[in-house]
This record gives sequence, C-alpha cells and structure tokens, in this order.
Amino acid sequence: MNPSEIVKMSYIIQDFLIQNNLGDAKPKDLIPVLIEKGYFKNDHRYGLHLLNVLRELDEKNLLYLLPQVRVERKEKNRYWFFNVVEI
Repeated sequence: MNPSEIVKMSYIIQDFLIQNNLGDAKPKDLIPVLIEKGYFKNDHRYGLHLLNVLRELDEKNLLYLLPQVRVERKEKNRYWFFNVVEI
C-alpha cells in the first residue's frame, strides 16, 4: 500500500472510531469497514491483512501515517490499538 492510500485509510478509520465511539479498537474491529471501502477483499484470520500493513509501516518507520494507531511492543509480539485523534 502506498502512503497516499494509508492516509486515506486513516480518515476512514478516524470516522469509524468516532461514529462507533470506540476506544482501543483492535485491527479485527476495523476490518469490516476497510473491506467495505475496498482496502481489503476479505477478512482472513481476524484482521491479518491490516496487521501485515501495520507491521510493514512499523518496519519502515511510517506509523505516523496512521496517527490513530498505538502499538504495545512485548518481547515477542506487538499489540495494536486504534483511538480517535483529538484535533
């Protein structure tokens, strides 16, 4: 996914979080709306597609493109959460 697509996805995530009053939403919570908007074709393994995008952004140091995301890094795993960005 290119950076402009990620930024557009960020707006969709922000709107979804606001409309559903969600805090600390997990990737699996966001997948249905991202499929609906055409970012992913299906949900395979509870948000795996989005997790892969997040991992790639993290490795490339581009997580700032999704300001709603928060990551908790553990010894072996990363846990991802999404929250509304207050402007």
